[in-house]
Amino acid sequence: MKKKPLVLWGIAAILLVSYVAILFMAIKDNRAHIQQKMYDDWREHYLVSSKQGDIVNTAAKGKTALSEAQGYGMVIVTLAAEKGFAKEADFEKLYRYYTHYQISEKKPLMQWRQAETKKGWVSDSKHNATDGDLDIAYSLLMASKLWPNSKHDYKTAAQNLLQAIKAYNYNPHTGFLTVGDWATVDEKASQILRPSDIMPGYFDAFYKFTGDRFWQQLNDRGIELLQQLSAQHKTGLMPDFAWIKDNRVIAAKANEVNNKYDGDYSANACRIPLRLAQSNDKRLAPILSKMLRFFEKENMVFAGYNLKGKALVDYQNQSFSAPVLVGAYHEDPYSGLVTSQKWVIQEPIHGQNYYDETLKVLSVLEMYKNLDVK
Repeated sequence: MKKKPLVLWGIAAILLVSYVAILFMAIKDNRAHIQQKMYDDWREHYLVSSKQGDIVNTAAKGKTALSEAQGYGMVIVTLAAEKGFAKEADFEKLYRYYTHYQISEKKPLMQWRQAETKKGWVSDSKHNATDGDLDIAYSLLMASKLWPNSKHDYKTAAQNLLQAIKAYNYNPHTGFLTVGDWATVDEKASQILRPSDIMPGYFDAFYKFTGDRFWQQLNDRGIELLQQLSAQHKTGLMPDFAWIKDNRVIAAKANEVNNKYDGDYSANACRIPLRLAQSNDKRLAPILSKMLRFFEKENMVFAGYNLKGKALVDYQNQSFSAPVLVGAYHEDPYSGLVTSQKWVIQEPIHGQNYYDETLKVLSVLEMYKNLDVK
């Protein structure tokens, strides 16, 4: 008679463990379904075939390819492939387009923009954009691990591209990368910093992949620049562009580089929380947390701020909210921010805004990278 309660407790324990296991699998399966549908919808709306290979179409009307978009697309496909949503054939089409529009065989940086015209696809520049090539290089590194027996030598392609970035996109006087090879050869332009080009997770992966200490030193320098920028304002917000002068980093003024938002937290800087969340480097945690504390106090994450924290617009969009969601997801104190920004996951892919929806897909695939339960 005394043993009966013990048996009941044992059965209860087994049932509880079974329930937790079922719940875990249900959550995992639901997240996998969300990601796969999001990826499939994005692919349907934005991937376009051409004779040269597939592109991520950035144009609302017509067809335009950017190295930035090609990089996002190639990274997205490798993340999807890790989860079983994509195959090498999907990546190979994007890779083929990148190789077709390399500046040259000896300079495998991607020409930054092409458009479809009546005469076919035309590239309007023989220069690169550094951020696009960094994403492409990372995707090639990942492809070399995902498909080691491929007919394509992704490993060598990654090594060659990283060597080209080092040779043509690095300014030894600032200790960091320029925004493109066109800027490297211009004394003033070579001092421009795009803070969202600081990608610690990538730089660490490049160092481990190549064994070249250049990438380790670049990572250290990038984090140093982020620390300086973070300390300049109570919000921790950083600008789209800055200048590196005399070992100091200074936010750009309006229209100094690209547009009136050059010195604001705008369309380039909105990627920074994602780039910070991609690394486990402990030096980045205070930088990310400072930004998240600011966003946590906001009624909503608006689509642009000045560095003091004044909203520049009265609306939100996915390219700003999705990176914040990823950053908050990886930091335990910010569950409320995760909840408020999950609207980007629920928002369908409409196929009307390449930048917003591509950053959203990239962010969500990155956020649920290991399909872990949080």
